[in-house]
Amino acid sequence: MNYLLDTNVISELVAKQPNQKVVDWIDGRDPDTVYLSVITIGELRKGVEKLPPSKRRDALMDWLTTDVLIRFQGRIAAITIEVMLTWGQLTGQLEQAGLSMAAVDSFIAAIAREGGYTLVTRNEADFQHTGVAIVNPWQ
Repeated sequence: MNYLLDTNVISELVAKQPNQKVVDWIDGRDPDTVYLSVITIGELRKGVEKLPPSKRRDALMDWLTTDVLIRFQGRIAAITIEVMLTWGQLTGQLEQAGLSMAAVDSFIAAIAREGGYTLVTRNEADFQHTGVAIVNPWQ
């Protein structure tokens, strides 16, 4: 089974006090089965950019560029034509049912669905209508 980490999961690793359940969950997986999406890379960069100049900001930028991008090299799921077709189907069905979803979450869901990943997130409710298998490592 392959896992796609939502942004809140990978971000937890650099929290001032990371949740031990999340750390243990990640440590208990074969690294070759754990993926990120290009959306998460963008969200991480956005988070760094929103911080005021500081040692923390510099450390997080360094973590992103010299740890995350290297550690997940070859395991960063991209947006492809197939993903976009899945995204269109998913978001169209949600809208038809009167439901909406944040754009970044809908792209992550489409990547997970198209790639057959289990999505690892704290935000289960955000993905409940997507048909994607979900694991919450906080529980």
